[in-house]
Amino acid sequence: MYNIKCNFLAPFLQYRKKLKLSEHVLSKNAHLSRSTLRHIESHQANVGIDSLGCLSEALHLDFYILASPPICESDFSTIGASFQIIHDGFLSWKIYFFNLVDEFRRTLDAKLLLLPPSRRLEFKLQALLASIVLTLSDEAKIDAPPWAKKRYFLREPWFVSETESLKATSILESPLYFRSNNIFVLGNFLERA
Repeated sequence: MYNIKCNFLAPFLQYRKKLKLSEHVLSKNAHLSRSTLRHIESHQANVGIDSLGCLSEALHLDFYILASPPICESDFSTIGASFQIIHDGFLSWKIYFFNLVDEFRRTLDAKLLLLPPSRRLEFKLQALLASIVLTLSDEAKIDAPPWAKKRYFLREPWFVSETESLKATSILESPLYFRSNNIFVLGNFLERA
């Protein structure tokens, strides 16, 4: 049994209303019955993937589906964090990545790190997440997942603090897993107050 998550179901009704589309017009454009449309809007469990695809096409929405075994699914997992960042924007990475770090350190649950981030996540953040996962795996003395062991080298160095005066310190203190991806952080980057 797999858990299914979609990117646009939660705000779907508000999105339709924002576009000022009636139920009738949208169901006609999507080639769906109005009752199917109502099922989708009310988050019914028996909605088919084909129906979701037709609806996303009619609305010109990017549509993705995450199907994962229940044991790997968590909003604090690598995949969960990546989808939340895609939804909330680049600047939200600190919240979601550090929630992942906190949850992993609290539970030491390797399943949180198992799945790779979405390919739609900006490459810079994929590289940062891979570095974080390698560091956490090393810290917990567990084998890192294969996706994190791949090379995510950035063409341009990324100084995460974005503070000019901290660049030299970042070069000196940055842990190996970050430096190997051309990412520079302070030595206490993964520490929380």
